[in-house]
Amino acid sequence: MKDTYIAHFYKDENGTIHIQPVFDHNSHAAALAEMNSPLPELSSIAWLCGILHDAGKYREGFQNYIKRAMNESVRRGEEDHSTGGGFLAEQILPKLNLAQMIQMVVFCHHGLKDSFSIERNSFYIEERLKKIENTEKVEERYYQFFDKELLKRKCDESRQMLSGIMNEIRNFILQKNTKKNLYGNRDFFIGLYERTIMSLLIDADRTDTACFMQNRECPIPKDDKELQAIWDRSIIYLEKYLNKLQSTSRLDDYRRDISGKCMEAGKKPAWLYRLTVPTGAGKTLSSLRFALHHAKEYHKKHIIYVAPYQSILDQNAQEIRKAVGDSDIVLEHHCNVLHEDDKMQEHYELLTENWDSPIIVTTAVQFLNTLFVSGSSNIRRMYNILNSVIIFDEIQALPVRITKMYNLAVNFLSTFGKSTVVLCSATQPLYDELDENRLLPPVNMIEETEGFAKVFKRTEIIDVTEEGRQGFSIEELQEFIWDKTKMTQQILVIVNTKKCAEKVYNRLKEQCKESGYLLFHLSTNMCAENRRETLARIEESLKNEKRAICISTQVVEAGVNLSFQCVIRSLAGLDNIIQAAGRCNRHGEWEIGYVYIVQMSKEAEKVDKLTDIRKTQESMRLVLLQMRMHPQDFENNLASEQAIRLYYQIYLKERKAEMEYPASVNGISVNLLDLLSANEKMWGGLPQEIKVNKRNLLFKQAFKTAGDLFEVIPEDGKIDIVVEYNEEAKNQIDVLRDFNKSVGERRRAMRRLQPYTVGISEQLRQKLGNALSSIHDEPFQVLSENYYSKEIGVSEEPLGMELLNF
Repeated sequence: MKDTYIAHFYKDENGTIHIQPVFDHNSHAAALAEMNSPLPELSSIAWLCGILHDAGKYREGFQNYIKRAMNESVRRGEEDHSTGGGFLAEQILPKLNLAQMIQMVVFCHHGLKDSFSIERNSFYIEERLKKIENTEKVEERYYQFFDKELLKRKCDESRQMLSGIMNEIRNFILQKNTKKNLYGNRDFFIGLYERTIMSLLIDADRTDTACFMQNRECPIPKDDKELQAIWDRSIIYLEKYLNKLQSTSRLDDYRRDISGKCMEAGKKPAWLYRLTVPTGAGKTLSSLRFALHHAKEYHKKHIIYVAPYQSILDQNAQEIRKAVGDSDIVLEHHCNVLHEDDKMQEHYELLTENWDSPIIVTTAVQFLNTLFVSGSSNIRRMYNILNSVIIFDEIQALPVRITKMYNLAVNFLSTFGKSTVVLCSATQPLYDELDENRLLPPVNMIEETEGFAKVFKRTEIIDVTEEGRQGFSIEELQEFIWDKTKMTQQILVIVNTKKCAEKVYNRLKEQCKESGYLLFHLSTNMCAENRRETLARIEESLKNEKRAICISTQVVEAGVNLSFQCVIRSLAGLDNIIQAAGRCNRHGEWEIGYVYIVQMSKEAEKVDKLTDIRKTQESMRLVLLQMRMHPQDFENNLASEQAIRLYYQIYLKERKAEMEYPASVNGISVNLLDLLSANEKMWGGLPQEIKVNKRNLLFKQAFKTAGDLFEVIPEDGKIDIVVEYNEEAKNQIDVLRDFNKSVGERRRAMRRLQPYTVGISEQLRQKLGNALSSIHDEPFQVLSENYYSKEIGVSEEPLGMELLNF
């Protein structure tokens, strides 16, 4: 019997209407979800979600709606088409955990919801199942086309699979949790399983719909044989690439040793690694070598490289593409990737939604959004981070409030998700030693870290924070910098705030000009293109051994391949200081480089309201005190393993209360870790009889509330502005101002303006006032040309012509 009920339709260029039946769409989505499953134990559950997800389209109300849509404009989503699938799951699997798992996925495939509603004190599944009017005739029509016996067989398989999952979680908690929540809890882990199944359905649903609308065949996922061939080719190319790299430093033999140890580790059966090597030890290529050999040995689906900063990502993405010899297998996902061609951009945007590439190079923001944010486009790629090799670079840069959610997510991925996770850093934080919700103990990829640290020691870190008990003023820092010019010709100065950097830069301008020094400034008040050009000029001046001073914020600390003879770092965390030291004598050009830690006065830096900086300073002062009192305990070296360990013991203890992502919901203090776990704060407020009655409920999490609140980097008060940096930027702004330009031309102009965008605070926006102007309904404002200079970036005051034309 042919299904005549409509799931989707499109009109071709001749006006002919093409129809996709509900049976076809559900069957295709089920097959795709099952094939794409990264874990065998989820495949039959994913199939059930796919086969049921659009059952509600058999409703008369939906059929009338979609037929109207063929001839007139209708409001998208005005007819419920997901309640029917959840209703059928209840009929087949009454009151069972499997039914709840399927229902949450089916009900949420067009938008995440809270399992337990905080606002209404109600249960989402129950609310939906009460909408009996949205299930009328669904069951009768559905079974005209779908095999009820096949559904029952898949349900039996799925019940066994879910039982196995629940047992695995239970056993893990019993074995690992010597006290409550030491390594995680059932609810958090089952929530991530649910998110994975949801991602399988969302991707399958969208993929099949797009293929029908574009009249093309559904893609067949890469099988293991294809992936093995990709890993084989990449390994062969990488090994040749590594052999061709010419020795440029006395340290290259040690880099090769580290790389070889990483390759050997790739063949071992461990799923959570720690790669601790000093800056400049070549960890990007070493970790890639590990990942390729490990992916081949253990048949992993993807290699995902995650970096905390754009500067690291830009540099390392290019290095990875060169090293594997095939840029087509490397997807670089961040907001600044631009494609001139609209079709290429459309293809790129699809890949960023589902991460269907062998190697993905992305930011920590994108990766963590995949795990926690509520948007469907983030959830869609979740399944592709399972059964993968995941490399986290500079793991110490993770925001404090995300720590415990991150730990549990990594525990899930490495224990249940069949992924192998590598934590890379020269300063490894002690996430596996927290009092609860800690990371599982990682295996050290390189054991002799102290030995390599001594070999790669290229700097001496000198504490001068006691020079000037109240801290340096801007003028005193200027004098200190100038005093160092007697010993060295190339100095990098890193301070904690943009305003301080600008003031120090302005104080030095005349002095440098008279003495023949080149003076540079870097901060995030400059657009990306401005920083790129400035970095190129700095690199050129250093290469030509010119006298140069650079005043910067911490934007220069990671992913920037510069080497100064001397670095002066305003007091910050030990991880920042060691990163700053990585810009000193980077390639061993001098026998030793000097890194000075200075203390700025409160008036000079004004960090009282900058909690992260202030607390790292407090912890670091205690480390410096111990270093002064007992230098032998740290081998007279602030970059020693002992000093790093002490710093994190102090710092993580100090910030213990912040690690579960505190937030507020309707005036109630909560934390996101609890919202994504047992939701005890909200659940605890229910009457006792309801809690007893619902104690066996599988899902209590507030998925949407937590997902809406989650931000890796808080965007509150951040406003994007575009600067008229050069003729290219001005031309693209003119395109947006022209009403006659097409949608495609305007979209391309928006993409081309990304390198000329600066994020500013609401406070600065108000100060700029009329210097900012709007363009129609575009989501940004344009800064007047005379409020931006290539020296300092955005300025609160209009600038003279000598600065504008710098």
